[in-house]
Amino acid sequence: MTITPPSDPLKLARIRSAQARDILADLGLIEAWSRFGRPVLVGAVANDLALDPDIDLEVYCPQVLIEHGFTVLAQAARNPAVKETLYQNHLDGPDGALYWRIRYAAQNGEIWKIDMWSAADDYALPRGEHLVAPLGQTLTPDIRRAILELKAWRAETGTSCLSIDLYRAVIDGGVRDPDGLAAWLGSNATGVLTDWRPGCPA
Repeated sequence: MTITPPSDPLKLARIRSAQARDILADLGLIEAWSRFGRPVLVGAVANDLALDPDIDLEVYCPQVLIEHGFTVLAQAARNPAVKETLYQNHLDGPDGALYWRIRYAAQNGEIWKIDMWSAADDYALPRGEHLVAPLGQTLTPDIRRAILELKAWRAETGTSCLSIDLYRAVIDGGVRDPDGLAAWLGSNATGVLTDWRPGCPA
């Protein structure tokens, strides 16, 4: 099935946010992960900035156990909308966490990707949860529109740019159009794991 998204990125972001929360409820993921840790909705959906069918969760656990994640995946996989699950062990890598993924087929046929990381309570690397509240407090209507319009342009043109770098460009750099974003990307360090938050250096 071909999905035709709304042309207005603000409208699409509102739709995505509602869809994402419906999917999380349908799968019971927040409740399932809460048995083993503290799940946090992060990424674009957390701030109503999503244009793509993607959901991101971080789960901070007193014990990071592989069997806990498989318990969550097994429960989710019983839902007929779940078409694929994935597990990867990155505990000994730079991410220092376990990765879990679900692919979920919405009623309109669109495939959603749900990325989940389970990590220790004292996880010391940059956390997505630390960005959610400061970013939300910074999102004036002008900034929200600029971010979403630039995200739509990025998708249309295939421009490579992490969302957090796009947020930095709009909020710290005052960027409001594609030319400004291109100039900003060319003069700033980008594409790296960062603990940036509005008002804080990257």
